[in-house]
Amino acid sequence: MGSSSRIVGLGITLLLLCALSFYSGYTNAINEDTQPHLHRSEADCAKEATSEIQQRINARVQEELQKLSPTSKRKSRHELAKDDGDAIFPKATTGEYAAGILRVSKAELLLEYDFGVPNKHKPGEDDTDAIILYNHAHALPSGRTLLHEAIHGRIENGHQVIANATASSALSKCDTMNVVYMPLQNTATTNRFPECYVMISDFESYHINRWMRVPDFATVFKGKDRVLNHNLPLRHVGRITLATKGVDELDVPLLWDNFEKREKSFLFEHFDIVRTYLENVNSVLKDLKKILKDRNVVKSDNTVIVMTVNQGQSELLSNFICSARRRGFDVGSVLVFPTDEESKTLADGLGVATYYDEKNFGRLPTGEAKVYGDPIFCQMMFAKILSVAYVTLLGHDVLFQDVDIVWYKNPLEFFHNTTNKPIQKFDILFQHDGSAHLRYNPLSANSGFYYVRNNKRTQYLFISFIYHGALVRKTKSHQHVLIQLLLEHSSMFGLNVKVFDKFETDMFPGGFHYHQDWDTMRSIMKGTSNAYLMHMSWTENKVNKLLFLRQMGDWYVNDQCINVDVETLKGVMKDDGSLFESCCSVEPLFSCHFRDKPSIKPCPEDTPLIDPRKKRNFWGVLG
Repeated sequence: MGSSSRIVGLGITLLLLCALSFYSGYTNAINEDTQPHLHRSEADCAKEATSEIQQRINARVQEELQKLSPTSKRKSRHELAKDDGDAIFPKATTGEYAAGILRVSKAELLLEYDFGVPNKHKPGEDDTDAIILYNHAHALPSGRTLLHEAIHGRIENGHQVIANATASSALSKCDTMNVVYMPLQNTATTNRFPECYVMISDFESYHINRWMRVPDFATVFKGKDRVLNHNLPLRHVGRITLATKGVDELDVPLLWDNFEKREKSFLFEHFDIVRTYLENVNSVLKDLKKILKDRNVVKSDNTVIVMTVNQGQSELLSNFICSARRRGFDVGSVLVFPTDEESKTLADGLGVATYYDEKNFGRLPTGEAKVYGDPIFCQMMFAKILSVAYVTLLGHDVLFQDVDIVWYKNPLEFFHNTTNKPIQKFDILFQHDGSAHLRYNPLSANSGFYYVRNNKRTQYLFISFIYHGALVRKTKSHQHVLIQLLLEHSSMFGLNVKVFDKFETDMFPGGFHYHQDWDTMRSIMKGTSNAYLMHMSWTENKVNKLLFLRQMGDWYVNDQCINVDVETLKGVMKDDGSLFESCCSVEPLFSCHFRDKPSIKPCPEDTPLIDPRKKRNFWGVLG
């Protein structure tokens, strides 16, 4: 409001107050003339009432006059904040770090600010509030009522409660917003025990230190003795400690397996791996740059689709290429990093660019991982790290994807759509994994499908990832370590991370959807989905992945190119070295294997169940 408008407002207020004063005086005079029989005490009361009205008038005039003063607003806020009264946070004891508190709608807050973290609840079903804690009086919101409620709370039904406000009004004076995610109550993997959050005044920290009532894991080795015990004192532990299992999920690798015998652990092995990488990185980048240019891999959008594979998983790579090409997709931007000669021969024959980094990948195993997290799986994870790091160092954006993926639409169309402005601000974007496990929280990012915008933040992320290779082997999870690096680099360097919500979109479904979200899967099977792809994650081994893809109508690899050696492949090659016509079926190869898993059409009733205990049928209900 301008000063002239405020003066006019003051004038009107003064006229009203004068009228009220005149009316009060007139009434008092009439009472004295017409009611001489009033007792003295009653007359005194009338005078006192008139005096009280006059005091209120004077106070209101002073209040309006103060509003015209250029310094009055700040003084008013300061005085109000200084007045403890029944303040929620007493200034004398908590004033250094807590000045007030408000509640805002979580849904409204997330509409205005996309923190990149997926929401557990479906859109429209989350009616919870976020809590905003103010660390200083100057951060408190504008408006006397809201300012007062932030400091003192609100009285509802005779009780003091934390007041609510709109997100924009509650944050109107905040120059900085620090976001902390609290654990969900009563979930299977998080809050199985009561937790407390301690806030103290000191130098600011962006980390949470965790204390639990568990024994010292360094001295207690039996799992049954390493669990939560309410009789023990609180002790400092790692932030990803599962007290229900007595496990530190992010334990550091040992330098020596046996110091006395000088038996080196794989931490020393990783030293050798990093040394090889550093000694050869310049020559590798030079070779890669030439391949990308000669094969015209980098298009105008500057993106390279990166994949890595060994012989044990090569059929899944074949299926991606065969299915993509048969469905009319251009795979010219694909660059495969094979880790052995067999898978290089196959990828070359299927018509995509390859680079075999023999110096760094030559030691990697050729067999398939039997289960998630086994030694072969963990060693292959390092190839995933290196392949993305190389391409980002050359200055290109990267779409990284595992080989167990099929496309329904080209996902690059989504990431390159400049009209979709909300996603353009993010440096790295991930498919949602679906797991609520503590070690994946809060991002639950799937490390088998993600898009990287090339910049200094993402380049440094993957260089850091290379140095954490020993931790990948220790934790048996490439995904686990990557998520922790994402959190650290987001906090420390401002890396903008986005994980697509499993409820907000069905564009990038994966194993979570395949095994649990059958509404999404039925829409894919009916051809009514918005899905760009299917990622067969959350599946125990390659055998099951192949069977699931067959009954979804997404398998395109002929049997003669499955699990074969180089000599066999050469026997079905064309003269120009092509394997496409020999290995890729024109139509999808369909077969039913489990009627309790998604399929393009209903499986016969005599088709077995993969999980007989649940007695489910994807296309109906079992009797």
